[in-house]
Amino acid sequence: MAASSSSSSNELPESWQVFINFRGMELRNNFVSHLERALTEAGINYYIDNKEMRSEDLKVLFKRIQQSQIALAIFSSMYTESNWCLDELVEIMEQVKKGQLKIIPIFFNVTPEEVKDEGGHFRYMMYRESRKKGSDLQKWENALESVPSKMGLTLKECNGSERLLVEKIVKSVKKVLAQLVSRPNVLPQDTSQVSSGGDTSFQMPKEKPVFEDEMNRRLKQLDEKIDIDCKETQVLGIVGMPGIGKTNLAELHFHMKKTKFLFRKIISSIREKSEHQEPDCLKKELLTGQDYNDDASMFNKKLFFVLDDVSDKKQVDFLVENLSLIKKGSKIVITTRDKSSIAGLAQETYVVPGLNDKDALELFEYHAFADQVSSTKGNFPKLSKQFVDYAGGNPLALEELGKELHGEDEAHWEKRLVTLPYRCNPKILTELRTSYDKLSYQQEDAFLDIACFFRSEEEDYVKCLLDQYDSESGEDAVRELAEKLLISISAGRIEMHNILCTFGKKLGSSSHENKSGERMWAYRTITETLCLKEMISPDQTKKGERKVRGIFLDTSKEEKVGTHPIWKYGKDDTKIPLDMKAFTDRFNQMDLRYLKIYDSLCPQNCKVILPDGLEFPFQEVRYLHWQNFPLEELPQDFNPQNLIDLRLTHSTMIERLWEAVTEVPRLKWVDLSYSVKLTDLSALSNAYHLRRLNLEGCKILEKLPGDMENMKSLVFLNLRDCVMLSSLPENLALVSLKTLILSGCSRFTKFDLISKNLEFLHLEGTAISSLPSTIQDFKKLVLLNLKNCKRLESLPNCLEKLKALEELMLSGCFKLKGLPEIREKMENLQILLLDGTSIQCLSVNDHIVNQQPLQMNSLSMLRRLCLSSNDMIYSLQSSISQLYHLKWIDLRYCTNLTSLLTLPPNLQYLNAHACTSLKTVASPLARLMPTDQISSSFIFTNCDKLEHAAKNEIICYAHSKSQLLSDALHRHNKGVAFENLVATCFPGSEVPVWFSYRASGAVLERELLPSDHGFVGIALCAVVSFENYKAQNNNFMVKCLCEFNNVDTSSSFFSFHIGDLSEEKDDQRTIKSTHVFIGFTSWLNINHCQELGLRRRCGPSKACISFLVTDGTREVAKCKVLKCGFSLVCESGNGSWDANAEASDDASSEVTESDYYFQDAIDGPTDSDDDSSSERAGESRLLGLLKRGWLSTLSPFVSSSPFST
Repeated sequence: MAASSSSSSNELPESWQVFINFRGMELRNNFVSHLERALTEAGINYYIDNKEMRSEDLKVLFKRIQQSQIALAIFSSMYTESNWCLDELVEIMEQVKKGQLKIIPIFFNVTPEEVKDEGGHFRYMMYRESRKKGSDLQKWENALESVPSKMGLTLKECNGSERLLVEKIVKSVKKVLAQLVSRPNVLPQDTSQVSSGGDTSFQMPKEKPVFEDEMNRRLKQLDEKIDIDCKETQVLGIVGMPGIGKTNLAELHFHMKKTKFLFRKIISSIREKSEHQEPDCLKKELLTGQDYNDDASMFNKKLFFVLDDVSDKKQVDFLVENLSLIKKGSKIVITTRDKSSIAGLAQETYVVPGLNDKDALELFEYHAFADQVSSTKGNFPKLSKQFVDYAGGNPLALEELGKELHGEDEAHWEKRLVTLPYRCNPKILTELRTSYDKLSYQQEDAFLDIACFFRSEEEDYVKCLLDQYDSESGEDAVRELAEKLLISISAGRIEMHNILCTFGKKLGSSSHENKSGERMWAYRTITETLCLKEMISPDQTKKGERKVRGIFLDTSKEEKVGTHPIWKYGKDDTKIPLDMKAFTDRFNQMDLRYLKIYDSLCPQNCKVILPDGLEFPFQEVRYLHWQNFPLEELPQDFNPQNLIDLRLTHSTMIERLWEAVTEVPRLKWVDLSYSVKLTDLSALSNAYHLRRLNLEGCKILEKLPGDMENMKSLVFLNLRDCVMLSSLPENLALVSLKTLILSGCSRFTKFDLISKNLEFLHLEGTAISSLPSTIQDFKKLVLLNLKNCKRLESLPNCLEKLKALEELMLSGCFKLKGLPEIREKMENLQILLLDGTSIQCLSVNDHIVNQQPLQMNSLSMLRRLCLSSNDMIYSLQSSISQLYHLKWIDLRYCTNLTSLLTLPPNLQYLNAHACTSLKTVASPLARLMPTDQISSSFIFTNCDKLEHAAKNEIICYAHSKSQLLSDALHRHNKGVAFENLVATCFPGSEVPVWFSYRASGAVLERELLPSDHGFVGIALCAVVSFENYKAQNNNFMVKCLCEFNNVDTSSSFFSFHIGDLSEEKDDQRTIKSTHVFIGFTSWLNINHCQELGLRRRCGPSKACISFLVTDGTREVAKCKVLKCGFSLVCESGNGSWDANAEASDDASSEVTESDYYFQDAIDGPTDSDDDSSSERAGESRLLGLLKRGWLSTLSPFVSSSPFST
């Protein structure tokens, strides 16, 4: 006997992944040889008898079966002629019954029914063999009856292709191997689960999902980090939070690669073992069972080790010290929850991600439901998704929550869902506890503070709050928790997994679990503690005994009036009475660090009252948030020495913070926004380390602290809607300030500030008439907002000095008649808003609008230009074509604009609504690039004077853009794009003739031609009558609903908007006449369906398209869809009609003006024409253009008959 394996070793391995049971005379030199090659290439080791005449004892074969994980039983027509095959099958089924082996039946040139047929030819050969050899026929019959036929692979299912069958076998083997690694005891442990009768509907027990695609993706990522064939010694760390699947992944990788190493081993549960064994237990276990007795002999061999669950660097010191001695080419994989435990040892680290939503739901449902049907009943699908969202892709959480909910009804599920954020599953708690117990006191406090209070907050902010008196302690704690995978940093914020947060909240709220004090966040617990003192019995607790670290009271969570004892004492049912004096008596004054009283739904509704006033002797408080603070100032005993963050927003009573000027050495954040009675800020005079100050909505505040220039760290100052503020302190210099907001300060007349680091300046709605020349010193200024400065008449000539400026917003400055001459390049200016001004020209060396030529080099990076509501603009001059980056132009309500003879070459959005004098547009409307993947929109509503040639250009652009987008998206994305990629609208009353399918009314149903099956997108058109309709909510859309019926009775649905005329401002948009709306979308995933359809002859056979007009909430009855049409867009060169080929003889003919007009396609027939003659005339003119090659790019929109309806 010989063993075949993908290993390069000449020795037999200890075990085999696959045992192949087959009839050698029939299959050895054909099918099985191909199977062997495929298994070898896949890295799967297998055992096969390589001798036709077997000389080995049958017991040896049985041992090989017992050493295998999977048996491939290949049934062929001559299978039962061999008692060896049948005896092997008996042993295989015995091992299956014991749960020691997995069988994959393969029916090569026989069917499962033939194998089960007791009177058939297949069984007859077995009976003959039994009589000849005197063998035990009953055992053979039982073995054949036990074979799970419905789980087998058949050659017939592969259309007779042996290659496809081999591929299926290899894929199935991989799937089972992955399953056995992730769930070793997946096989049945008792014989009751294996059929012994003739039931061909036999099914194996419900199996845990394997997620083959996801596991293969992860294994591939591992292969990129550790190269098994590399001749260098490599150490890979697999890290992740508890329960994420590190061990399963490492074991699967090990079993896939172990055949390349003679000496390999998995050492599991190192963390647990190290707690009960000697420090060198790892070294001893590595030596156990190997052919070496000391370090030197071990290191002479090429090794492959998996060290599972390492929690401390000391556990791998043995390897670190001897790493250089290990033979080259060895591989070591270490799984750990703590990155720091492998620092300096692992060359590469792989962080195990959570399961994707699909796999997570599958795993949860596997544990939560007995069968697939139950998971779809009632409200279970919605509830399941909520539990899966909470689990965040963590397999342990998905499994345990599923098991916990298994067999329970919907009511129980709903109750458990409510308790998820604060009640931890016992097994999950135990698993997380092992990580928590390894933390230092400082790390514990940081973890619990984040879990209870500061999840999703900015990283720097949390570090400041966590700092002890050592300024770096918070930074250290955050870094260490991130290394231990207990938190993560995402987009500058500290995030924590849901199960860790729940675990932290449970521990944090317990007075027995942590020495630093309780973290109180549950509404009922807090109100029972802070309610009126009459409710507290004198002996309930000793004075100052209870330790509290933080209190977060969300008053929006208050219980219904009458259900809680505090309402017995409250005269006003809308307010919550708190006895803060009793609180200070009960709790240790040196412990409280965080206090927040707020309403998460509406700050103004935070109505807490203090019947006996407020005493606040807590020395350690560094975080004080109190919405709608009920006093005129903070209490006299309040000590802000350690205060870092103070927020008293929406406080209707507070007039000042405190009376005396006090040192606030640590204060960095202050938010007093909407404190409408605030008048005095002298308390902040010594806040020299302040970073952010928010005073928005402090309506009677007249002045700022006089010592503000000493706030050297202030980077953000918000004074929005401080309507009594007229100026800043004279010669104010704020060296670190980056953002200054003065919007809505209607009495603010003089802007005078020195700040070389200013980046964002908002002066919207102020009373300034000009800007000082010192603004040129704002070298870092990115945004200058001067919207609605109604007194602003001019800008300083030094505007061009603002080299970093990206946005200049002058909307609504109606007294502004011009901009200063721009002689120098403003290379970063991207957004220029001039709507509602009286500007007639831009002096950029020359002019952009009116009648002067223009050199646009100075504004070369401009991307967005708004000139709307300007009656002084008559045209845009040709030099605007130099703005290659300009994508967006707004010209709405430019009522004197007559022509758009040239436009920027890469324009994507043009809104010319209500340009009532507009007659001509650019030709072509915009440049088209073959690789373009960007959507475009051109709006010409209420442009009633548009000439026919202009409308033709709009139609031609929609044609060409649709085709180019379809091609580009098909090439590059291969996905789904249910959005309006091309949209245009203009006054008109007819569907253009190039739409293959047209109809009157709002619904169009058509049988599709076979040539339509290859479409990759759809162009749609609707003609809508408005009758002076006014949009009531400034939102207006033309919506399309599409349904495609296939030959095989299946259907496909989608919807999208082909026109969106939403108005940003409060003005209602009125549309006065009938308009044509054209849109295009790409349905990219239809390609796969069509490929299948072509093979099965089940492509789309019928289309039903319906249109409606909506205001975003309901259908608009006053607006009527008069006509509609659609065309299916094919990929270029994919069977599309070629206009040039039909008219090659006339390709060079001149196009006359009469040919260029599609009059009947736009405005309908004249009074002297009947419908049919008009349509023929329009089609004739369109055909003239097609023959001359002008519209060759439009041909894919035309079916086999270009004008068919």
